[in-house]
Amino acid sequence: MKVRYIINTIGWLTKGRKYKVINSSEHYYVILDDEGYEVTKYKEHFEVVETKQLKVGDVLTAKDLNEWCEAGENFFLSEWKVSEGCPITVGNRTIEEVAIKDGHKAFLVSGSRTFDVWIRAKGFRKFCKTNK
Repeated sequence: MKVRYIINTIGWLTKGRKYKVINSSEHYYVILDDEGYEVTKYKEHFEVVETKQLKVGDVLTAKDLNEWCEAGENFFLSEWKVSEGCPITVGNRTIEEVAIKDGHKAFLVSGSRTFDVWIRAKGFRKFCKTNK
């Protein structure tokens, strides 16, 4: 997760700059400051930056999943391959898990018809956007 510092610039944090959250608690974020040191700051000094990354809970359409799996080696079942009719053919699916499969970031989607099929994450959003 990334956050943007919204308080006036101080020696080690810059107003408007984005910082990656390393850890968080109820009231604090632990981030790397401008000099690369871990610092703990109040959450109220930041706003959460929306991310475009795929994450657990995201809902994906069957159309997008089918087209992505057939467009290239974006389908993993013990190895990466092109799917001729990805088994996610009916209904939208929810991302249940994100992991690295054979060196590539991938996501596992819901539904009993998926049979532990993993889908390549890199390029998925861009592909869906250009194929509308």
